[in-house]
Amino acid sequence: MPPRAAISNFIMTVVILFFMLMLGMLLKARYRLPSEAKGESEDSVPKAIPVAIPVEETVYETRAYKEGDWWVLPHPELVVSRASEPDTLRIRSGPKEDVFTLYFVDAAETTWMRPRRLRDQAEFFRKAPDDLVIEAGTKALGWVTDLLSKRPFTVYTKWGRVPETERYYAFIKVEVEPGKFEDLGEMLVRRGYASPAGQQTRPMPESLPPVERYIASLGKAMAQAKAERTGLWHAVTP
Repeated sequence: MPPRAAISNFIMTVVILFFMLMLGMLLKARYRLPSEAKGESEDSVPKAIPVAIPVEETVYETRAYKEGDWWVLPHPELVVSRASEPDTLRIRSGPKEDVFTLYFVDAAETTWMRPRRLRDQAEFFRKAPDDLVIEAGTKALGWVTDLLSKRPFTVYTKWGRVPETERYYAFIKVEVEPGKFEDLGEMLVRRGYASPAGQQTRPMPESLPPVERYIASLGKAMAQAKAERTGLWHAVTP
């Protein structure tokens, strides 16, 4: 082959190879393999926008529900407070804290702050000395605090306010055994720590008996406490 023809063929081959290389690079840039995309900067990948969710408020709304006229707080927590009494307790449900006083019962006082109430209680428990009433009330508060700190309980309230206070009336049912619930007010009466002389209401929550049967159960609880001489009944003459 003449030298001029050989040079021409060489130049044509270089040109063709050059164009093929450029075409390959263009195709690669347009159609990259998934494995090659991993090297992208995280800044180039769209991110989900975080949304602020009021967790506590949501939890509270899912916990409380309506049952007839009653609001039910199924998973509350006891808040230990120096102002608590055996029948008056500070309860937290979700982000809220409220003070609830039990319906139908009046528990023994824990201080000398309300002498008239203390006098009425001493009269009810067969003229028990005031200091014994306070001693029984202190023991009752310790028992209730221990019970509600260890056992699940449920609060039933209509948000009816105790006159001239920031407290609300309520029933509290305690799960004393798995699947077995008892009314806290009745438990206090049965242990000789309270009298069945508190604020009444009707209709009752669905999980409690009707008013007449509930009052009768409190009477039986008091008769049992007297017979067994529990709580304050132990301190007085039969």
